[in-house]
Amino acid sequence: MAVTLEQFDLLVRRVEAELGPRPATLRRRVVGWAVLGYVGLAGWLGVVFGLAALFLVPAWRLHFSEAVLLYLLGAAVLMVGSWAVLKVLWVRISAPEGRLLPRAEAPALFAVLDELRASLHAARFHRLLVTAEWNASVASVPRLGVLGWSRHYLLLGLPLLDALSPAQMRAVLAHEFAHLSRQHGRVGHWLYRLRRSWEKVFAQLAQPRPPGEVSLRPLMGAFVKWFWPRFNAHAFVFSRACEYEADALAAGLAGAENAASALIRIAVHNRHVNDRFWPDFWLQVKDQPEPPLGALEKLRDLLHSGLPAEEGRRCLEQSFLAITTNADTHPCLTDRVKALGRVPRPDAVPEADLLPPQATAAECWLGSALESVRRETEEHWRKTCRELWRQRHDKATALHDRLTTLGGSTPAEGQDVDRMWDQARVLMELEGDKAAEPVLREILALRPAHAAGNFHLGRLLLAGGRAEGEGYLERAMAEDEEAVPPACSLLHAHYRATGQAARLGELSARLDRHQQALQASNLERRAVSASDTLIPHTLLPDELRRLQESLAAEPELIAADLGQKQLTHFPKQRLFVLCVRARPHWLWLPDRATEERLVARLQQTLALPGRMLICAPRGSFRALSRKLAKLPGAAIFRRSPVGQSKT
Repeated sequence: MAVTLEQFDLLVRRVEAELGPRPATLRRRVVGWAVLGYVGLAGWLGVVFGLAALFLVPAWRLHFSEAVLLYLLGAAVLMVGSWAVLKVLWVRISAPEGRLLPRAEAPALFAVLDELRASLHAARFHRLLVTAEWNASVASVPRLGVLGWSRHYLLLGLPLLDALSPAQMRAVLAHEFAHLSRQHGRVGHWLYRLRRSWEKVFAQLAQPRPPGEVSLRPLMGAFVKWFWPRFNAHAFVFSRACEYEADALAAGLAGAENAASALIRIAVHNRHVNDRFWPDFWLQVKDQPEPPLGALEKLRDLLHSGLPAEEGRRCLEQSFLAITTNADTHPCLTDRVKALGRVPRPDAVPEADLLPPQATAAECWLGSALESVRRETEEHWRKTCRELWRQRHDKATALHDRLTTLGGSTPAEGQDVDRMWDQARVLMELEGDKAAEPVLREILALRPAHAAGNFHLGRLLLAGGRAEGEGYLERAMAEDEEAVPPACSLLHAHYRATGQAARLGELSARLDRHQQALQASNLERRAVSASDTLIPHTLLPDELRRLQESLAAEPELIAADLGQKQLTHFPKQRLFVLCVRARPHWLWLPDRATEERLVARLQQTLALPGRMLICAPRGSFRALSRKLAKLPGAAIFRRSPVGQSKT
């Protein structure tokens, strides 16, 4: 059984309490779990070798001419079995993309990198890539999956270089180098990368198996499901300790003040860059068929101008409210600043930390190459997003036409809720959430139980920092079980950002209960038999009329009965049972071929508000059809002998 979110949180807390104060013991324990993973791999390979030996060992004692078949069978088992094991454990992690920055183009930057590498005795980076992201990171791409042999990439976001001073950016680089440092520990670096590889293996095994695939995935999956949460809990705690250690090493090289001010400046501007600048920029798809030029220049100007004092302080307070959770190995801003010896409060942050630097790292380190780097980085960004931009532009054009058909962005008096919901969806796609808020509120005034309206109004309210969105998300989950995972994800981000630790625990337990109920529901809705409890159908008059019209269009159909399976889990979801009878052939006996064709056609053409089983009254469905026919109102369609339908 897979470990639930609540169980994983408990496991992480237990490991932190037991081994957190003893880093050396924690390191040994994580190494032990990692070795166990390799032992599991070797064990499955051992099974393959053992099976192959059953053929190869007897063949060794025979003359070659007598043992050819055994050799072939042994070799086949060895090759196919080894391939099956390694295929499961072979993780493909794509190399990152960006604008390659060679040493000759930025000697000042590489001088800083060389100095940091020498000070920390760190492994070298194989590539330095400049990206349009608001981030700086190390990407280690294993060539051999969980077996390692990685290629290291240093990714530098040009917006970050535009926002930080050289001293602040040096602290950021020192942190990234620390993850490849001998002082950080060879074992630490290995485990830091191994966790990501095993995470990919676990995700790969969780994917549905292709039909007809011959694989050891089911057997290996059982081991990995047991192994991964336990290894991950220990590696998770260890990785978080590595983050603190990397911060400490960075502070030792670049100064604790520079390290802390870099963390604060990155956190404060993150909301503007990722939550405001880029979403607003992408709204231009409605007017322009190609990504517009100058995106990184506009972002640079925003960062250089700085935030208004009131806005900066508001973002600072929100940044310090965020708490550390088990959703990420990176500690929150408060914990990281405190570990660096600074007072973790907004009122203790100097005003200078919020002001733009007089000279940025981009200007000082890239020099004359800065403009070409910016232009080519933007061109790379435009190239990667061009297809998506065009798709959104085409969609925006269609949405604009749709909005015109619906009468604009303001609902007409007396307009029905479904039409208003169409308007709200178009406005969210075309103009952004803010434009859709009045329409969503009007929808909920007319129909308070509208699940989608509650979800999207709650989502946009939380995105704007308004806590009233919680209530709307709760109502959405109460009305539609399928809204639980995305709504809980939004609430998790909100509770984490606002420091509501107790609510996070409740949310994890809620998601676990939902996942268990979902598994039971999928099992419950997988099949219907005569032993199940059937209830009359719950179609509305208009829905029933449309169904009857579709059935009447089938000349081979003479009768249809409709009911529902009574569901224990998620009873608002519906599983309809439709039993159809085809016109008999000239002997007035059932025609199996005609019934099969009829059922196949109806499965393709009919649509009901829920899952649907369509069957004919024969074979294993005979008893079910008799039970269904006894339900009140089940006989929804009958065709008269002259070909006219009766409902």
